[in-house]
Amino acid sequence: MDVLENLYRKHNINPAHIEYIEADGSGLQDRDGKEVEAIIDFFCKDRSRSSKLLIGSCKSNIGHLDTAAPAASVVKTIFALNKCKVPPTINHTSPIPELAQSNDVQVVTSATPCDGNLMGVNGISLWGGFGHIILQGNPRKTSKMKISEKFPQILLLSSRTEEGIDQILRKVKTVKITPEFAALSNDVFSKGIKFHMHRGYTIVNPEATQIPHKIQTVDIHDRPLWYVFSGMGSQWAGMGSQLLHIPVFRAAIERCDQVLKPHGVDLLHIITTPDEAIFDNILNCFVGITAIQIGLIDVMRVLKLEPNGMIGHSVGELGCAYADNCLTLEQTILSAFLRGKASLEATLIKGMMAAIGIGYHDIVKILPPTIDVACRNSASSCTLSGPAEDVEAFVKQLKAKGIFAKAVNVANIAYHSRYIQPAGPILLKYLKQVIQKETSRSSKWVSTSIPEHRWDTELALYSSAEYLANNLLSPVLFEDVLKHIPPNAVMVEIAPHGLLQAILKRAVPNVNLALAKRTKSEDAVKFLLEAIGQ
Repeated sequence: MDVLENLYRKHNINPAHIEYIEADGSGLQDRDGKEVEAIIDFFCKDRSRSSKLLIGSCKSNIGHLDTAAPAASVVKTIFALNKCKVPPTINHTSPIPELAQSNDVQVVTSATPCDGNLMGVNGISLWGGFGHIILQGNPRKTSKMKISEKFPQILLLSSRTEEGIDQILRKVKTVKITPEFAALSNDVFSKGIKFHMHRGYTIVNPEATQIPHKIQTVDIHDRPLWYVFSGMGSQWAGMGSQLLHIPVFRAAIERCDQVLKPHGVDLLHIITTPDEAIFDNILNCFVGITAIQIGLIDVMRVLKLEPNGMIGHSVGELGCAYADNCLTLEQTILSAFLRGKASLEATLIKGMMAAIGIGYHDIVKILPPTIDVACRNSASSCTLSGPAEDVEAFVKQLKAKGIFAKAVNVANIAYHSRYIQPAGPILLKYLKQVIQKETSRSSKWVSTSIPEHRWDTELALYSSAEYLANNLLSPVLFEDVLKHIPPNAVMVEIAPHGLLQAILKRAVPNVNLALAKRTKSEDAVKFLLEAIGQ
């Protein structure tokens, strides 16, 4: 009795809520009598007289399995929970007196419906040792979201051999893949298992007949995980439509939407409309990109994936602030909104930005004096910013020389240059209303808006309104911080589209993944699951 009392007290479970007990049922009259008395005393004392406790034992069905007997009892009880029906205890023809005289318990002699989700299993050794397991069934809550029955599921797999994974996949083909099955499988294989050197994953639809998969032999040493948050240029019309099918992602977007509604911003429309013109308004770009990043960060958190390092490109540093727990969801999405609001309210020249296919050290030698290097992306890529006419003319000159040059849609605003400076005080004033307390940035977050020789300054040490205002005004030093990423890192780009993949693959050629891409099909969810699997 002490074992039962301590166990149920520890887990705060009322014994009267147990619907079924899988008894040990040894077949020895004295032992069985004491077990039944203990069951009645503990589970039935506060039980409603109209609701008898169901009991049974699989020993009358399959005999005693020695050390495997408790496992067989657990398997039977799991089936009962899953099917909401308790299998019969057969060959029960001469009940012991403790059962025959009791009005509190009922031996299950035929398949009996049982809708409860709490059941117990007893185990008693031949030498009198006693054990008890409490099993709780899946609540079977139906999602209110309208998710297609063909919503894909990812299964994570591992084995000591490649053949072992093949065997698991053959078994998978015989089972209907439901979210519950996927969760059960992933709970097993998502944890590190000793000597499981072969890892794999497969993505299937519930009714799939073909199950494509990927298997890889892995290094046993942990590899650092780094997040990269892209900025302007990663947005595209309808970028959130398919990802909204993922409950965690949708919940984050809906929270962001509620924060922005009082400000007249319809976030759900911004990220789902197919109208490309939605991003002619720079404010929509900022809130759309940041909201997608918040949703994807929450997905990674649910998967218990935490980065060892992170960098952000331009507005992507808001993603860093959220991932580094420096800003709340509300502060992050409002900061994106205020970045756009300040840009629209400031008196600025008609500007333009352009992506160029040569690096900073080469472009500065031929750069017109009116144009600034806004983003140092890599040794072979940079972004220019300046007056629209001057940038447009310089782009034509570069193209004539066979150098890649392309204008970027930034709503005629020359960000990260001398020409955006008038927006700085406006943005700082707004941000101070939202971010009233500075927060220490962790060592994981490597700054791309402050030069390395100033990383020990107060501005660099804290996530603050001042830091984020400075981000808007300063050049993006992306190339400079890439050297701080370990060569064996797994790089995950978090953005509506993998804008920086080409740059990252040249800088850190090992593993580079984007969580989303520009696509109009339902493959957006599958693409995300593929990235998670890898």
